[in-house]
Amino acid sequence: MTTFKRTAVLLLVFIAVISQAFPSGYNINVRISGLEDTTLLLAYHFGNRKYIKDTIRVDSRGEGVFRDDEALPGGIYLVVMPDMDYFEIVVDREQEFRIETTVDNPVEDIRISGSAENEQFFEYHRFMNRRQRASSDLQRRIEMNRDNPDSVNILQEKGRELDREVQEYWNSIIDRQPGTLLANLISAMKNPQIPEFDIPEGTSNPDSVRWRMGYDYNREHFFDNIDFSDDRLLRTPVLHNRLEHFFTRTLMQVPDMIIPEALRVIELAKANDDVFQYVLVYLLNHYERSNIMGMDEVFVELAERYYLSGEAFWVNEETIRRMRDRVGRMKPNLIGRTAAEMRMRTPDGSFVNLHDIEAGYTIIYFYEPACGHCKVVTPRLNEMYKQYRDQGLQVFAVYIYDDIEEWQEYIDDNDLNWVNVFDPQNETNFRFNYDIYSTPTLYVLDADKTIIAKRIGIETIEQMMNDLF
Repeated sequence: MTTFKRTAVLLLVFIAVISQAFPSGYNINVRISGLEDTTLLLAYHFGNRKYIKDTIRVDSRGEGVFRDDEALPGGIYLVVMPDMDYFEIVVDREQEFRIETTVDNPVEDIRISGSAENEQFFEYHRFMNRRQRASSDLQRRIEMNRDNPDSVNILQEKGRELDREVQEYWNSIIDRQPGTLLANLISAMKNPQIPEFDIPEGTSNPDSVRWRMGYDYNREHFFDNIDFSDDRLLRTPVLHNRLEHFFTRTLMQVPDMIIPEALRVIELAKANDDVFQYVLVYLLNHYERSNIMGMDEVFVELAERYYLSGEAFWVNEETIRRMRDRVGRMKPNLIGRTAAEMRMRTPDGSFVNLHDIEAGYTIIYFYEPACGHCKVVTPRLNEMYKQYRDQGLQVFAVYIYDDIEEWQEYIDDNDLNWVNVFDPQNETNFRFNYDIYSTPTLYVLDADKTIIAKRIGIETIEQMMNDLF
């Protein structure tokens, strides 16, 4: 992956003649005044990343040719200059054309010949630029007239009129050029138009009911305008951005809401193998790495349903083995599950069972004395324990190693009077059952030993205990 500075707007182009056959290769002649005897890159978007496709040397006139016998897959491409500035084009069926521009103003000075696709695009591009300038001017005038409600209302209505003009223009392209790349990109960027809902008279809290109806409509129709069979969308930022927006900013961030929507979108993506692979991999990685507590449940659901079932046709046996191990470690300690039992030894040689602890809330604390973060967490957790132990808080502190002297010294030095335990032979398999790969790791259990929080920082636990007690 290569990182570039963005200095250009998207140069989207679309197909002028849908029946035209794909070319046998590409031949893109580039001349950039102001460059000489240097390197140009041809790169492409893939989701939210960019990859290099081709490299050429330009001559003393800044001219060179990107050429290959194999045609480029349709999508947004980037011509990248030596300082990593770039301008974008979209290549689809027309793959033999000439680009002329300047190094100082590559977008404003660009001229493309031999491509009707680009001519169509620039008409769209100029229209959008005019509307964006008008919209910015209206916003500026609204801010200047905040003390004059009548003026603000007039200006806001002009803004709504601009929005209607843009929507009408977008719809005209979609209607006139169905199936073209530009039409599919514009369609994919369109948000659902939420209708006005009639709320029955006497409804309690009508604003809340109206919000919920709007939320449900947006959720159900968010992907109506995306053609999941079009793998060209993978080589643009649009599909990735729509997925990101839906799953991070549109949906309520709870697994019970996300899981059915993730399954629905993945099934839609099966219209194309490459799109299916991208969407599934994106969602799997997103929820495995999520910082939001409880999202590992989404990961487990997707991994079991698609990877461990064999539907993810692109993965090998080693990947399946690692996935099965990862799911096995995560599944026993999902939020809402009963915490795995642990019978562990105490400093006096006796044993205690986690499930035998009678407490309104139990914090399981996995630690090691040499851990830098543990040295911060231990005294704060101890103070919190002393504050709330008489109200029903207990700490089940698990020393994860087997050095008894180190363990006892740590207990004494920190005056730890909670439940101190260890399992030197790992007989409880606690590392697997609680997915312990780093310290400190903290779990919060209720009175029934149900996991209600996990892998959260000491600050969050302090706030949580303050709220609970």
